[in-house]
Amino acid sequence: MLGASYRDVLRDREFRALLVADGLSTAGDQVARIAVALLVLERSGSAFAASATYACSYLTWLVGGPFLSAFADHYPRRRLMVVCDLLRMALIGLLAVPGTPMWTVFAVLVLVGLLAPPFDAARSSLLADVLTGERYVVGNALMNAMSQGAQLVGFLGGGVLVTALDVEGALLADAVTFALSAALLVARVADRSHGRPPGRSSTSRAAEAAAGVRLLRRTPRLRLLLGWGLLSAAAVIAPEGLAVAIAEQDGRGAMAAGLLTASVPAGFLVGSWLVLRLAPDRRERLFPVMVVASCLPLLLTAVVQDVGVLMALWVLAGVGNAMQLVANASFVQEVPAHLRGRAFGVAVTLLMAVQGALLLVAGALAEVAGPRVPVAVLAGLALLMVPVLVAATSSADRAAQLVEPA
Repeated sequence: MLGASYRDVLRDREFRALLVADGLSTAGDQVARIAVALLVLERSGSAFAASATYACSYLTWLVGGPFLSAFADHYPRRRLMVVCDLLRMALIGLLAVPGTPMWTVFAVLVLVGLLAPPFDAARSSLLADVLTGERYVVGNALMNAMSQGAQLVGFLGGGVLVTALDVEGALLADAVTFALSAALLVARVADRSHGRPPGRSSTSRAAEAAAGVRLLRRTPRLRLLLGWGLLSAAAVIAPEGLAVAIAEQDGRGAMAAGLLTASVPAGFLVGSWLVLRLAPDRRERLFPVMVVASCLPLLLTAVVQDVGVLMALWVLAGVGNAMQLVANASFVQEVPAHLRGRAFGVAVTLLMAVQGALLLVAGALAEVAGPRVPVAVLAGLALLMVPVLVAATSSADRAAQLVEPA
């Protein structure tokens, strides 16, 4: 039984605003991803180039993740989110200008990506300020469900908008979602302090990032939670980057690309609901099972030609991927409040770096073997890592049991 219900959490006005604001900007992002990937694929004819548009949003965390996330521990978190939203609105608006050169497209994608670390760290930290205990777990699950649902709507909407309008119109729709998100945050979320005055810090950004790294290094439980999250994400990242290329290979249009890309997020929604039906102490024990449940359907991608069957398999993979919401909630709750931004920055930087690198690898392999094969290859590699993490988790549990009597 849950100690808090969805209804309890949704009564909180600030949480509702955070939930809707996150959904708006996430949906807009996915519209832009479909639009930009189609634009680049159309101009270059390269699956690698299309996959690279997705990789940009992940690899920018390598540059900005640990450093820019620390802003969430030094500035009012709501204010930081609003500034990031407005800057992203302006940058995405630049992409909507007809005839934008290819180098400008990638430059803007990098700049937009650099605004994600401070925004995401502030949102994650602010959520833990608004909700505590099991209410946070339920709220975090709702936030993840909203994010996946917004991805689903965004991918489908991206296909519809590009088909009905054009790439520029889809990008303008994305810019509007950032504006709406900023307005909602200003109207409904308190600009609370969190123990540190805004403004300059006496320590460097490098030292701020190092504090997050040290916390992970000295806390085995945080490392294990991060490890399971990384493995789950690695297993399902290739479908996101190669769905457009698979649809193109099969002679399908933008609508099919959107439907296929939305399959894993759709499964995540179902998996989230199922996971939250379990008692809190049982959720983490299912990590190995859920990673295997993600990987097995993806292994069949290399041999399944029918797009409808492929969508069903990817939905099943998304169900297993819902373990990430448990790992994320447990990770944030384990971190002291004043270090949340930095720890979140380091963790998400690793997550984004792994996903971005794998997207590039998958795109390069797709040039040689076709877009279906990399999905199966990465799923197979993820399966091989499951026994390693199971052994590490068992070892950590035994060490904790030996320490407890003392």
